[in-house]
Amino acid sequence: MRSSTVILFAFAVIGLTGCATAPSQAVAGYLYTSLNGETTNQVVAFERYNDGTLGQQRAYSTGSKGGANRAAGGDAAGDFDSQGAMQIIGDHLLVVNAGGNTISVFGLDTSTGGLALQSNVASQGTRPVSLTHVAKPGSPNEHWVVVGNQWNNPNVQKGGPGEGPLEMYPNAEFHSTGGGHMQRLADRNIFLFSFDLLTGLLTPVHSLDSYVGTNGGPTTVAFSPDGSKLAVATWGIAHFGTAAPTHQKPSRVYVYDFNLQSGTISHPRYYEEAGIAGSIGFSWDTRTPTLFVSNFNLVPEKRDHSLTVLRDDGRSVTKSAHFGTGEGSDIDEACWTTLDPSGRMLYVSSFGGNLISVFAVALDGTVSRLGAMSETVFAQRRAGTPPGDTKDMYVTADGRYLYCLGAYQTFTVSSFEVAADGTLDLGAEYKVAAATAKGAGAYNFLGLVGVDR
Repeated sequence: MRSSTVILFAFAVIGLTGCATAPSQAVAGYLYTSLNGETTNQVVAFERYNDGTLGQQRAYSTGSKGGANRAAGGDAAGDFDSQGAMQIIGDHLLVVNAGGNTISVFGLDTSTGGLALQSNVASQGTRPVSLTHVAKPGSPNEHWVVVGNQWNNPNVQKGGPGEGPLEMYPNAEFHSTGGGHMQRLADRNIFLFSFDLLTGLLTPVHSLDSYVGTNGGPTTVAFSPDGSKLAVATWGIAHFGTAAPTHQKPSRVYVYDFNLQSGTISHPRYYEEAGIAGSIGFSWDTRTPTLFVSNFNLVPEKRDHSLTVLRDDGRSVTKSAHFGTGEGSDIDEACWTTLDPSGRMLYVSSFGGNLISVFAVALDGTVSRLGAMSETVFAQRRAGTPPGDTKDMYVTADGRYLYCLGAYQTFTVSSFEVAADGTLDLGAEYKVAAATAKGAGAYNFLGLVGVDR
């Protein structure tokens, strides 16, 4: 998705490569993603080896519907975005079913990587897209789980000279003054569940908050490392395919205080900035109350805000720094974030440019470009990857390898070796065998997580 020039969805998938044959070495762990296609959702498990290569694939049905819909949203072909759609909790894997409005709970065997579906639980809203969890104090076998229900991703497209007529989704009335975007919907929410690690039982507790459509529904939900805070990024209203995104409305990043005993929130505060929509992914700093947020629908004056660094002091959320991703003022559309296990390297993946930008994180949460370079350091996926494809990332627990999804057009997983300085070297690309349908948007892979054997 672009905020100017052309929409990126019509490119054909070309030149896919990769290896699905298992090397003759021991399995180091397993990697998981979900297809999120137009029919029944599936989770795909990959064998992962010590040299970073991937081998055998196995697909597991969730028994609930994926959220892809190529007929929706005009040129966007149903694309929608989020981070944290899968979570491993103990020996269980939790997965959102964005079209079925359910959460699947799988038992996970870490010795084989195998999954066993235990239940599908209503998400208590519409279009679940993100999950986060934290252990309950004094209850080692119980966790709080929060689900972000996005509802939809309203947007506007085109409308400028030579761009084609203005298109409004879901309809013009939604975007009008007093229209649907001003309504607070009960099923556009963050909902609290209790999860029992011994039984795999996921039990709904109560809605924590709901949202007005002007600033969009949740894209990512995540607890701070100590569980005392809960953050939520939202979609906003994006305006694509135009040099003048006049119908854009800002996304927000909310922070709440979270009571670990009672499972309640308090003291809501948020950050928003005109000219920034689509705050998709974010990561909490491991030591300070700092959030690293990726933003993709930017007005021309905010092209250097693909990454914003936000600080929460318990009273307000403020911006402390901002950075461009990719090269110069290119519209690479940053959307996803992840930290390495040390918490000192930050990776931001860009949907449009098919690249991953690399930043250093100091002990006080300050972000900087690598070394003395004035330009952002980044790695690109393989040549020929069609614009508008790259999404979630995962870094192995030993910090040696990073994987990212070709989630929207190529239906692949790319591997990178992580160098000593945190930079990335492109390895192989692996076609997801279960993704048999063709065409951009046939799948919209959600989530990428892993476990060591």
